[in-house]
Amino acid sequence: MARNRGNRPVATQDTFGKPAKPANHDDETPKFCLHFLRADFDVHALDASGQAAFAKTLQKLAGSQWKELILAPRHGQGSERVPREQIRAPIPLRFQDQDKFLVFRYNGMLPMAGVRVADVYHVLWIERHFGDLYDHG
Repeated sequence: MARNRGNRPVATQDTFGKPAKPANHDDETPKFCLHFLRADFDVHALDASGQAAFAKTLQKLAGSQWKELILAPRHGQGSERVPREQIRAPIPLRFQDQDKFLVFRYNGMLPMAGVRVADVYHVLWIERHFGDLYDHG
């Protein structure tokens, strides 16, 4: 009885031995991780309208490429960076090495702050009252 092992893949001249080109994540759309959200700065701390605004903002951001978000005005769909010294909430252990945190607005001027790793935005805090997370100066 013959066994069908299938065909072996054939290496092509074009791909064999060449280093892979590094991915340009700025050309990708953001993915969102809510795993590291901190208590009192999470979705459950928001009222129903805040939760809806947060969800709508994630959907809106997900429809753009990172390079568009980086260039957008900070009080629109864009972002800003906040130094770790200004953050009043506990910083998750995994992100203790971060010097700055990336902030997007989700409900008027209310921010969500986190860390971008490749094409993933890890949301760490969602501010429910203006000034709770950091001094907006």
